[in-house]
Amino acid sequence: MNKNTITFILMSAVFGFGAVYIAKNWLDNSQQEVTEDQVSVVITTINIPTGTIIEAKHVSLAVFPKTIVPKKTLNNLEEVIGKVAKNQFYIGDVVRAERLANQGDGSYLASLISENMRAVTIRVNDVVGVAGFILPGNTVDILNTYQQDGRPTTEVILSQIKILAVDQRAASGENKPQLVRAVTVEVDLAQAEILMSARRNGYLQLALRNPTDNVEVLIASEQPIAEVVPTEPTVKAVTELVPKVMPKAPSRQRVELIRGVRLQTVQVDI
Repeated sequence: MNKNTITFILMSAVFGFGAVYIAKNWLDNSQQEVTEDQVSVVITTINIPTGTIIEAKHVSLAVFPKTIVPKKTLNNLEEVIGKVAKNQFYIGDVVRAERLANQGDGSYLASLISENMRAVTIRVNDVVGVAGFILPGNTVDILNTYQQDGRPTTEVILSQIKILAVDQRAASGENKPQLVRAVTVEVDLAQAEILMSARRNGYLQLALRNPTDNVEVLIASEQPIAEVVPTEPTVKAVTELVPKVMPKAPSRQRVELIRGVRLQTVQVDI
C-alpha cells in the first residue's frame, strides 16, 4: 500500500472513533438520571387515533416528579407496545393502563368495548350521521322521532353514547368528514333494548356532542310520569257548585171593583 492509502485508512478510523465517541456522549447526556423523588413514565411522541395498535415509534420514556404523576401510569415501554389505544392520544399524553386494551382475536374492535357493555350497529345516512362528521371516539345523543296520536313526536332516548366504529373502521387518522352507511355504538343491554325498539318504531337521529360537554340530558325513559289522583268531591264543594234555588214568592196585585155606586179594592195573587 502506498502512503496515501495508509493515510486515508487512518483518517477514516479516526473519524469513525470520533463519531462513536460523540454519539455516546450525546446519549449519556440525553438520558436523565432518575432520583428517588422522580419516576420514568411512558408518554406519547405523536398523535395516536382511537383503535391504533401502539408501536415503538409512538411512545417514549420521560422523567417526572412522583408528586405530579397520576395513578395507573405505565413505566415500561414493553407494557405499552402492542396494546390498542381505546381513545385518542395527543403528543405528550401520559399513558395510563385504563386507556389501553389488549388486542382481540382477529378484529380489535372487541378489545375496545368497556366492561359490561355491548357494541350495536345502526344504519345511517348523510343526515343521520351528521353529514359524515362523526368519527370513532366521538360522543353523541340519540333522538327518536315517531307518530303519536297522528302527530310527529321527537324525544331523546339515549345520551352520551360513545361511537366505537364507523362502517368497518374503528380508527381514523383523518379529521375530515366521510359519508358512512353504518355506525357502531357502545351501549349496555338496557340501552340496546331501547335503541332496537326505537329503530323499529320510528326514525333515529344522531346529535354530535362536544368532547368536553358532560352535561346530563334528561332522556325519555327517565322523565317522571305525572300521577293523577282522583278525589271525591265533598258535600261542601258540591253545595258551592250547585246554585241555591229559592222558591219564588208570589206577587200580589191590587184590583179595584165597582159595584153599582160603591168602589171596592181587593188584592189578587198572581
